[in-house]
Amino acid sequence: MDIIQNLWMLLILPLFAVLFICVPSNFVSVPKRRITLALTLFASGLSFLLTICNIHRLIQAPGDVYESNILFLNIGALKVHFGVFLDNLSAYMLLILYIAAICTQVFSYKYIQDTLEKNRESSQDKCFDRFFIFLNLFVFSMAGLILSTNLIQFYIFWGLLGYFGYLLTGFDYKNTDVANSARKSFLIGKIGDFALFAALIGFISYAINDNSEVLYPLLSLNDVNSWGFLAYAQLGAFFYAGICLLLAIGAFVKSAQIPFQVWISDAMDAPTPVNALLHGATMVTAGVYLLIRVYPALILSPFILKVISIVGITTALACAAIAITQNDIKKILAFSTSSQLGLMFTALGCGAYTGCIFCLGMHGIAKALLFLIAGIIINKTLTRNIKFLGGLRAFMPTLAIGWLLGALSISGIFFSGFYTKEMILTHLYDTGQWVFLGLSVLVGILTILHLFRGYFLIFEGHYKGAYDFSADEKLPKDRYYDGINLFMFAPACVLAFFTAFLGGFMAPDFQRYIYILRQKFYLIRHPDLEITIFVISGIMIYLMWQIYGAKSFKIKRVRFIYRLFVLQFFINRAFEICYNVFIKGFSKVIKTIDKYVIEGVAVLFAQSARFGSYLVLRLQTGNINSYVLCSFIFVTLVLLCAVMIYFKGTQYGG
Repeated sequence: MDIIQNLWMLLILPLFAVLFICVPSNFVSVPKRRITLALTLFASGLSFLLTICNIHRLIQAPGDVYESNILFLNIGALKVHFGVFLDNLSAYMLLILYIAAICTQVFSYKYIQDTLEKNRESSQDKCFDRFFIFLNLFVFSMAGLILSTNLIQFYIFWGLLGYFGYLLTGFDYKNTDVANSARKSFLIGKIGDFALFAALIGFISYAINDNSEVLYPLLSLNDVNSWGFLAYAQLGAFFYAGICLLLAIGAFVKSAQIPFQVWISDAMDAPTPVNALLHGATMVTAGVYLLIRVYPALILSPFILKVISIVGITTALACAAIAITQNDIKKILAFSTSSQLGLMFTALGCGAYTGCIFCLGMHGIAKALLFLIAGIIINKTLTRNIKFLGGLRAFMPTLAIGWLLGALSISGIFFSGFYTKEMILTHLYDTGQWVFLGLSVLVGILTILHLFRGYFLIFEGHYKGAYDFSADEKLPKDRYYDGINLFMFAPACVLAFFTAFLGGFMAPDFQRYIYILRQKFYLIRHPDLEITIFVISGIMIYLMWQIYGAKSFKIKRVRFIYRLFVLQFFINRAFEICYNVFIKGFSKVIKTIDKYVIEGVAVLFAQSARFGSYLVLRLQTGNINSYVLCSFIFVTLVLLCAVMIYFKGTQYGG
């Protein structure tokens, strides 16, 4: 099959799965849930194989790109194309997407079944199908985002990603808290959508006015250098920086950067496999991916790169500190994601382009692993509060190993994450950006603190929950391991394998295939820097063991600072005030206008017609004398008017 056909198949397969999942269960003889899972895995599995084939062809011909465009909209000078575009970067992102998607889909089979049974849903099969329909549409949106040929198509899939993410987050919509959290996340996401839309309008307006052939296909992601340079030359540095700032704001909102990080904690009310997919694939990372795609245009404005770096490092430090104070296992991982994405923004703004991309994928797989482990724990113990856990290593040792593996990788100490952090820190070291280097190392220290705090409180010590683990001994061994259903255990093992080995496998040649502006960067290791980071990391892990594992001593909380971190620097409160004052206030104004102005005018017309009909009704008396009198009066008035008009005309010489 041709590689272009492969790319179109990646978009068609999830829709194919959705179409057949919608077939009523009356038409099939086997259990509908198994068919739903089989269709979903067929679509994602075949997409994964096609992606592997595409990567193989790209490796054989480094630097080649494949693009296919269809004219989607043609209005005068405005020509919008829809198509598929594959280069080394998009192939890498597709690989990460399908690894995370397949593992999450298998995990969801058992997890959603248990959730529906616990919630005692009356129509479990319909809810199960609805979840997998949303899941497939979500994967379709992410694949479309990665394969987009231009910024306009990118924005369409960007919006679809937010919409299907909203549907998955609010899957349990009967729960008021879940519905409100999904709504809040969606509304905050719209801020980024409007910012990106405004940036698109700015670039499109320039393109139409310029009417240069180099801009077609319009705002092509394969030719960012050309339209970026032309826009900069025509608009000037100031206006160009303004448009790029809108792009950056859209990315900040999507990737939960300060002050927009509040939505990511509310999204934790979604089912845990949804969180794994959101953080492991391109939903939360879509903002970073956007700036990576338009990076050749961003480097024309050093001011924007500096803004990206500052916002990124601020978010990385703040969210890592917030994560230390959280007791909800999913919120710890959520703020950890925001922190790591902030580090990626910092790397991108400082010029560590390749390290940012590598970190994007390896972090996604490791974070998906941690979310699946969290999902298993929550499904088993029925609690998300790590204060009511502890001692789980004795009952589920494989999960403890998996958490340690993911924590060590994300912290950049060992495994895949080590290579990604090494690329970023080496670039900062070589370019002499000492402030960002020091702050990035501090982010790594805070990452160790919150991830290993979670490990020691969850897996070490004594179990403080209510679940009876002795009941696991009665479970069938062919379907359970360590008391964990194999549908949930196997995906976690696969992600653990990729977390451990994929980074090391890809690192030696990664910078030969992923580069920007035809400038290749090769890894230069600094033993002094690595040894220093290893020593600091070891000290921090030992400190966490002494505090939360051995409990040798306690840290005295500074009440104000602790409260500041727990309440997310009061940013969440500020959003709530803005929502209540502006959005609700504006809604009340609109409601008043609708009720007393628009509806009032409609009522006025209705009452006028009613009054007219009343007058006509009063004339219908059934008395012939009244009819003769009315007719006489009417004829008299008509004749009187005619006479007046006649004499008025003769008066003026008519």
